[in-house]
Parts: sequence; C-alpha cells; structure tokens
Amino acid sequence: MHTIPRTPTAAHRSPWLSLAAAALLAACVQSPQAAVPQPAAAAPSGATSVVHERGCGATGQPATLRSVEDGLKAQGMALKTRCHAQTGAWVVQVVVVDGLRASKVVRGPLADGAEVDMGTPSGVVAATTQNFSPDVHHNRQWLRTLMARHQFDNLPDAWWHYAQRGVPAQAGDTDLAAR
Repeated sequence: MHTIPRTPTAAHRSPWLSLAAAALLAACVQSPQAAVPQPAAAAPSGATSVVHERGCGATGQPATLRSVEDGLKAQGMALKTRCHAQTGAWVVQVVVVDGLRASKVVRGPLADGAEVDMGTPSGVVAATTQNFSPDVHHNRQWLRTLMARHQFDNLPDAWWHYAQRGVPAQAGDTDLAAR
C-alpha cells in the first residue's frame, strides 16, 4: 500500500500563529480606553487632604482653606492641599469635579477628576513661564487671585506654594544664621 504524504495545515505548521492570532483578537476586542489609566476620581466632599507638619498649623487645616474649598465646590472643583515641610507653606492643587461648571471659571482640558492645567504639576518648578499657553497663564492668575481673596500669598518659588498671611513662622523654621 502506498501512503500519500499529507501536508500539515496552517495550525499545525506553527502553533505560535494561532496563539498570536488569539492575542491580536483579544487586543481588538478590548476597549481603547482600557489602555489609558483613569485619573483618580475627585469626590466633591472630602477632597481636601492635609498632611500635618510643622509650619502649616499643627492643629489642622485653617478655616480659610475650608472657605476656599467651599467656594470651589460651587464652581465644580475641589481643593487638595498638603503642607510642604521645608517651607512650611501649603501646596495647593485644584481638581475638576464638574467640567461644565468649571469651564465657566478656568480654561484648558477639564476632564472630571483631572487637575486644572497649570502648565506643570505641583512640585515641578519651570525655569520660565513664557512658553506656557494663555490658558495656563489665566489659570495661574485665577488661582493667585482666589487664594489672595482668602488671605494666602503666592510664594515666589512656584505657582503651587501659598503661605497664610499673618501666621508667624515657628522658632524652628528660622535659620540660625539669619538671626
């Protein structure tokens, strides 16, 4: 008897081909948004966070910051704050909660849960602000005005550093050479 040699099918020729096809199919079925990490959702209540350290008021968040937060809630935004240990100043971030309401006050991308566009994230100091968009300049000026209305001064080193007016520096915050 004579046997006829069979040619292997495509699936038998390369087991990796079927595996690659399955992976490609799974990637196509996956939602495109699944590849993009979702920002942390900002809740209108409790969005303010405070880290208690020396210089920022060990007794807690000042009432003036709470009044800033209340004003922002009405505008569709939330306030995130923490104390900067080296300077004793507040690090301030504004988060969009309702993009439609926030668009009446600030400019730029306003996705719910995202921070208001200030050109750089808080903690990053830019060498120059000349290359920033008009939206960024508007948002920074808006934040300076908002914080000044509530007795906070923008420190010269960064857009996100604010010190409360009339709060004396603690003795440990003063450099001995400056005395």
